[in-house]
Amino acid sequence: MAALDWLEAASDRVNKDSAYRSLGSADVDIAFRAGKVIRRVRFDAFSVADIETIDEAELRDVEVVIDMPARDWTNYLKRRNRGVGPSLSGLDTERGIVSARSPIERLKFDRFQRSIQALVDEGARVVNS
Repeated sequence: MAALDWLEAASDRVNKDSAYRSLGSADVDIAFRAGKVIRRVRFDAFSVADIETIDEAELRDVEVVIDMPARDWTNYLKRRNRGVGPSLSGLDTERGIVSARSPIERLKFDRFQRSIQALVDEGARVVNS
């Protein structure tokens, strides 16, 4: 599976999962970046509202960027699927993978981390199925 192609299938799964709704409302606009591939993900209320491919110039329009090389994304998803990988928050502490335009927008990652992590963990299951 190509870099970040798992996002669409993972979003379909979490949008159908009632347990995802129990994580609470998330309103944030995030870019997942794997090398040159950038996908914008809009979380709206209790769902993943939209996923689109964007270019580098459009990164200015997102609130948070989670950036790892494609190989690191693949390895991270494999480790998460096995239950041995850190959370995105933990990985950010170790490697600084999360950035934002402002400190206030950076706080959105922390605030909505559970919803973001649930999407990524579902992506780990998609990649490894």
